[in-house]
Amino acid sequence: MRCFYGGEPRTRLELASRLGLSVATIGTIAGELTKAGFLKETAGPRTGGGRPATQLTLRGGGSLVVGVDVTDKHVTAELFDQAMARLARKRLPVLESAPQAVVEQVLAAVAAVRQQVYEAPVRAIGVSLPEHRFRALLERRCDVPVVLDQPLKAMTLAEQTFGAARDQDDVIVVDLGAGTGLGVVSGGRLLRGATNSAGEWGHAVLHADALMDLLDGSPFLVPGDQEATVARFAEAVRQGDSTALETLNRFSRELALALAGAVALLDPGLIVFGGWIGAALGEPLVAAVTPVIKEYALGTCFEAATASLGGHQDNPVSLGMAVLAFETHLLD
Repeated sequence: MRCFYGGEPRTRLELASRLGLSVATIGTIAGELTKAGFLKETAGPRTGGGRPATQLTLRGGGSLVVGVDVTDKHVTAELFDQAMARLARKRLPVLESAPQAVVEQVLAAVAAVRQQVYEAPVRAIGVSLPEHRFRALLERRCDVPVVLDQPLKAMTLAEQTFGAARDQDDVIVVDLGAGTGLGVVSGGRLLRGATNSAGEWGHAVLHADALMDLLDGSPFLVPGDQEATVARFAEAVRQGDSTALETLNRFSRELALALAGAVALLDPGLIVFGGWIGAALGEPLVAAVTPVIKEYALGTCFEAATASLGGHQDNPVSLGMAVLAFETHLLD
């Protein structure tokens, strides 16, 4: 199914080559997915004098899922169809941090997006919350299956499925936000580890508030508002402000030194910079970090790697959670 996300049509021969399976096996699987209403057949472009090859594409509409991104400030719910086209969106503030209060906000946001699409018949919900604390609370209140996972894993899945990491087998996704995380795709699979904690790297290697520490006391500081501070700082970087550029270089060096070890350990072909700080700073961040990684990582490891911004920066966590809900409860 991931081969079809994004709307690209595929022939059975293309799928067989891409997935390393026989055309007969692809035909069987495609037949099951078509019968279940997930795929549809279309006529491909005519080449030469022969018959056009039949192509397969995702069928829109159908089964609906909700992906929910929960941060310390907001709950964002988004409604998707089975082709992962977004149909509705609702963001609510987090007023209390107690688990029951967070659950109430999640349920309110989910109800809001369902109402936006005429009481949409949702089939599954994905929520970026710790499973051990919230599963029982949510399952008691939801009338459909729920899947929970870490936001870092959801972001990485969104980049792997729709973004810069698509069609890449070995990727590091750097999540730069209120904290720092490292999503890892190895051999085409999302790396989870024994306790689903793989990638919780920033806590030990890079202080989560490293950029905010550098901006403390600077002319870019907006007291009490990290997002506004980073936005003001990013604009100064784009304008070529010398103080902002010096601060960016200091932060980029810290980040790159930490990443150099991860590059040497994981040998990625692609490093993706995401999260709201990554999105705010954009290409200047990539340009500042890349040469320092190259300087300190083992040469052979970095020779094969390229660096880029995240290709899906519009709330990738909710999208990743929707994909997880769909694949876990509708394709099982």
